[in-house]
Amino acid sequence: MPEKLIIAIDRDDDLGRKTGIKSPVIGREEVLRAAIELATADPEDSDVNTMFGAIKTYDELKGNGENVEVVVICGDENVGVSSDSKIAEQLDELVRRFGARSAVVVTDGSEDEFVLPIISSRFKIDAVKRIVVKQSKTIESTYFMIKRMLDDPKIARMTLAPLGVIFLVYAFFSFARYPEWGSGAIVLVIGLYLLLKAYGLESAIEDYFSTVKKSLFEGRMSFITYLISAMLFIIGVIQGFNIVWKVYNQPVAPGIIILITSFIYGSVWWIVAAGISAMFGKILDLIIERKPFRRHLAVPFLLIAGGLVLWGASIFILSGNETLGISSDSAFQYLLFSIFGAFILAFVVIMPLNKKSMKVRFSHFSFFLISKILGKIS
Repeated sequence: MPEKLIIAIDRDDDLGRKTGIKSPVIGREEVLRAAIELATADPEDSDVNTMFGAIKTYDELKGNGENVEVVVICGDENVGVSSDSKIAEQLDELVRRFGARSAVVVTDGSEDEFVLPIISSRFKIDAVKRIVVKQSKTIESTYFMIKRMLDDPKIARMTLAPLGVIFLVYAFFSFARYPEWGSGAIVLVIGLYLLLKAYGLESAIEDYFSTVKKSLFEGRMSFITYLISAMLFIIGVIQGFNIVWKVYNQPVAPGIIILITSFIYGSVWWIVAAGISAMFGKILDLIIERKPFRRHLAVPFLLIAGGLVLWGASIFILSGNETLGISSDSAFQYLLFSIFGAFILAFVVIMPLNKKSMKVRFSHFSFFLISKILGKIS
């Protein structure tokens, strides 16, 4: 039994996807055969060099008289929990099969090193060897390196999509003969993109488009409602900017808070309608598929409640503005009525859905109260 393992990591399972070879691959001859097949399938794959690097390390340690074995373990195309779970299972298999206590990890120095904590929890890591491919420093090499990066869908979505939106925004304002607005709009787009990345909301946008595509191919009613939702959202954004433009062109220059509030005032009900349309399609699909949909019924009402709060607050902030022509007293009444209406609407919708849990909590409270009273009497 080997005392030490030389472990080559392929976290995104390029070996399995491109050659059909299942991991773990154990032994020098098997790893060499797998490396040659991967090199034949994709000569540019960096995992080829990782596997040859593992074989070289194996030969060096074997030549020094150490009792070692070389293996390749692969994860999954969906890099993350799925791939790391598969790697952990294969590591457990190696522990049971060989009982080795230490390992030398060979990686290409990219995503593969994220699994080092998983390996260290099972083996003592003696060394980590990073295989870096030597490249000629020419323009041609740089071009092909960038081209290969952009061919990766993950990198393309992170780089090309924002650049495309920025160029479209600037072109739109240029055609509209407001190029000076283009710079501000670009900064706005970049800021929104950074916020989406910071809070992980870009996945929600990707999920929306994937859901629309799935609804189209599966012939669902929600495809139409999703398109209506997108149209209403775009109209809401345009209406919001229309109010902002009117407020901005007033004799007295407004502040940034007034401009943001103006956008909310002009767009809130259109965006609420977009959300209701999308949820209506989801409910229709669930009804057709005879699946439970009761929980989803609360979402449209909660969207209306949220829209009431934003609408009332925007009227109150914009009170006295020439665009609305609403006095401060009337605006305050709008704010109070909208908050009260939102609270009542949310309360009426949420109460029936949580009636069972409220009954349980009430019974627990009643039992606790009665026991306390009996304790006092006794």
